[in-house]
Amino acid sequence: MQTASKLSPKKKTSVGWAMTLLITNAIFNRDNLPQAVDRLDLALTYNCNRQQRNKWVSRINWVLGPRVSRRILEARLNRGLPYYERVHLTLDRELSHSKLFFRNQPSRQRWSNWYGNHHSEPKRVCVPGTGNYQDFKKIGDRKQNFDRWGLKELAILVLRAEKYGRKVKAVGSGHALTAVAQCDDYLVCTQELNQTQRRATEAIKEKYKEGYEVEVNYGNVKKKEKRYLFETSGGTKLHHLIDELEAQGLALINQGGSSIQAISGAISTSTHGSGMEIGPFPAFVKSITLVGKEGKIYRVEPTDGITDPQAFEEVEEYKCITLIQDDEQFQAVQVGVGAMGIIFSLIIEVQPKYRLYEERKLYDWKDYKALMQKGDLREFVNAHRHFEVLINPYEEMMDDGEVIPRKCLVTTRNYAGQQKDLPGSQERNYLSSLISGIAISGKLSPWVFNRSYKNLPRMINNSLLRIEDYKEKGGGFEDYSHKVLDQGLGELKFYGYAIEFGFPLDKVFTAVERIIEVCKESAQYDHFLAAPFSLRFVKHCPAHLSMMSQDDMCMIELVSVKDVTGTFSLLKKLEKEMLDLGGVPHWGLSLLPWSKDMLSKAFPKFEEWKKYQAKFGGETFVTPFWENLLDYPLKAANS
Repeated sequence: MQTASKLSPKKKTSVGWAMTLLITNAIFNRDNLPQAVDRLDLALTYNCNRQQRNKWVSRINWVLGPRVSRRILEARLNRGLPYYERVHLTLDRELSHSKLFFRNQPSRQRWSNWYGNHHSEPKRVCVPGTGNYQDFKKIGDRKQNFDRWGLKELAILVLRAEKYGRKVKAVGSGHALTAVAQCDDYLVCTQELNQTQRRATEAIKEKYKEGYEVEVNYGNVKKKEKRYLFETSGGTKLHHLIDELEAQGLALINQGGSSIQAISGAISTSTHGSGMEIGPFPAFVKSITLVGKEGKIYRVEPTDGITDPQAFEEVEEYKCITLIQDDEQFQAVQVGVGAMGIIFSLIIEVQPKYRLYEERKLYDWKDYKALMQKGDLREFVNAHRHFEVLINPYEEMMDDGEVIPRKCLVTTRNYAGQQKDLPGSQERNYLSSLISGIAISGKLSPWVFNRSYKNLPRMINNSLLRIEDYKEKGGGFEDYSHKVLDQGLGELKFYGYAIEFGFPLDKVFTAVERIIEVCKESAQYDHFLAAPFSLRFVKHCPAHLSMMSQDDMCMIELVSVKDVTGTFSLLKKLEKEMLDLGGVPHWGLSLLPWSKDMLSKAFPKFEEWKKYQAKFGGETFVTPFWENLLDYPLKAANS
């Protein structure tokens, strides 16, 4: 099957001329600005390589750096606009900056999630731990130590909260659209719980200490791969963990599109990447140490866990910890969504550092869907270590009435060995090399989309075309795994938001067609998504509250950009439709209120999970998100 043909007639406009016209219209003739944006869009698509885009990033940021430049542009762009569609180009505070809390600060503090739709003014903000978030490298040799004082602080904190009848919630980066991290009582900032970063050997069974082999099935070929155990503190940010692993010649088995989350947050909400034979983050966890109600400390593992019980009892610093090795209890705490207690540390499975080669190819969705449906879908997807599809929700209508078929972009990633001479190995041929590199792009994007909303179908097509990148085209992207798996969106990522749902493989195409139908219906009212939606395939994970608990799943993510008029309502409509089809909602990516019935339907082991929540977390960890979902008093599991 051939890749898609060109999306629209080539325009031989140079990027420099298109940029000049854009700036001129922005200042002197705003009515023509949408056409100027379109002209630049076409110039970037057909007449600009990635080296040239990087030069334009530097030039544009130089022009927009002075505050006066941004204020002039702001004034011109906002003239006559409703307040909710005005653009504010301040660079004083970027969304990606971590929300830091410090010891001994006043109790009057505020917290919000990254999107800003959930807020709290907690009675107390607690910052336990002896690590160092702001200068992670300064932890130095202490990374080999067990943070005993941090563990003691957590236990005392929980007891204090219970003494005064307060709830407790640990937070990482607040990277969730839902209210899972909201708390009005004791908010525990885990940023300093990042001291321990070491190969796990203490009290570990001999067969695991020096690495061990596991069977994998990538590319529909089974083989053995080496794995190691690594202990990390619960508040560690993923980007710090990735750096620490790399320094030790190791790497995560998989990761999502960004690395800003804390490791506990990623695990507790079943964050995932892609890969038909690769599970979500909780699937890599082999042991969890948490502090639960009454300040009790547990180390929870599967029945045949990695810890040697006898050796564990002999370690002085572990004497305050109760070891539990039981499949059901482990599967309950794997995805605790913050209600099981505070995760102090984790032992995860990692592998030796490795390289990936990525290709992105554009197709007509109708043709590619037929190819995917031709045989066994699972084998088709598993032909690659990683497989993703981006789909334009819309067909494109040309000025002459011609309809351009719906496009999709297929991304595949496979092991690359140590090749360093592959085309494109230095840099991804990627839209973000221009767009996300520009300092004001996140704030300007919704303005552009609101002014040119009827052109969104074509804009999405052109965006997909610009990031097409494969060997036969002289491209592709090859690097160490974490650089390939991280999508490199930078600041721009924080101006988008998404909802996501899991579907068994036999329901994928039904869900896709319903998404397309709803988007077509809403387009009649000029409500559009501002981005393609994605299909990512993830292996089954037995954790009770994992989105993959029922089966291997296709995770469908629907993305838009903040402040684009109409998209918020459209996403809520799509969420309702996906739930009606039996979609399993993502703990961190949802807009509608959650209900007990929805939980029971989406997670068949929810009732079992509730019993263990009563045992480990109890009412102490029932924050506002859980208040209407858990009926207390619950009967705790005794096992």
